[in-house]
Amino acid sequence: MNRISTSLGVAAISLVGLVLSAEDFHPLMKATQTTWPEKRHIGVICDYRFSEAQVLALAKAAGEGALITVADARVLDHASAAAAILANRKTDYVVLMPQDRLFRDGSFAATVAVNRLAKRGVPALGTTPVALKQGAVFSVGEGTEGQILVTDKLIGTVDVILPDRALANQKASLVLHQKGMATIAVHTAK
Repeated sequence: MNRISTSLGVAAISLVGLVLSAEDFHPLMKATQTTWPEKRHIGVICDYRFSEAQVLALAKAAGEGALITVADARVLDHASAAAAILANRKTDYVVLMPQDRLFRDGSFAATVAVNRLAKRGVPALGTTPVALKQGAVFSVGEGTEGQILVTDKLIGTVDVILPDRALANQKASLVLHQKGMATIAVHTAK
């Protein structure tokens, strides 16, 4: 019986560690909501099982009334299908998960998806400087030390108002909703 208690204790501490290591998306959401107050439909491409804690952190930062559509993509070959899911569901913008297994800031898979989405008019946002190099229109978060970094060049046909730099100083498989956070709809990309 003592071993069971110890095992459960270790598991609980591990889960708390996962939640604590999730990105703080509040600076990104504050910049986004200030710049685009009418845009409340957020897209995410990630391996949902791997990045669930990050998606929940984004949902809490986005707040109630926002919708997060997740394209659950677990292999590089699903980048185009995931981008199509988000574009077809008319997401306002895409947020890159900085610690995702495949579709993180700076990864080849994320670059492919960001470029496909930009060609369909959907801008991407990130939380690290490398996100700008792959096509994100702006980036702010722990990776930028709280500063808003804005791209010098837009790709595709993205037509957006960028944040003021002065602010720096196919089938739903799951829908989650909790009071005080955005609703999350997860779709499998294949």
